[in-house]
Amino acid sequence: SNAPATTAWLRLGFMQAQRFFIERAFQDAKSELGLAHYEVRGWRGWHHHMALGCLALLFTLKERIACAEAVPLLSVRDLVELLDFYLPRKTRDPDQVLRKLRARHAARAAATASARKKRRKLITK
Repeated sequence: SNAPATTAWLRLGFMQAQRFFIERAFQDAKSELGLAHYEVRGWRGWHHHMALGCLALLFTLKERIACAEAVPLLSVRDLVELLDFYLPRKTRDPDQVLRKLRARHAARAAATASARKKRRKLITK
């Protein structure tokens, strides 16, 4: 620890125990709220993603506190499932899904071809 040598053992134990709850919050944010699922190209996008992830974590914390008496074991995963069930979604037909799939595959193929082309240029230099 970087605490002064005169720090009481009880205080050191308390500080270490607080770390568990912080780590648990980050684990929930990464696994359930998508905090670790960012694909950004710059700092601004990363900051936006982190801000939205932290807001989602704050929302789940407030909901868990508000429902603590009625549902004491409510978890972040439970809230995500409830939101997934209750929030309205646009209905999609199979043609829309296939069009999006084809567009995504075309973009992926173009990115792969571009990467191969760049790699070839590096090899031939």
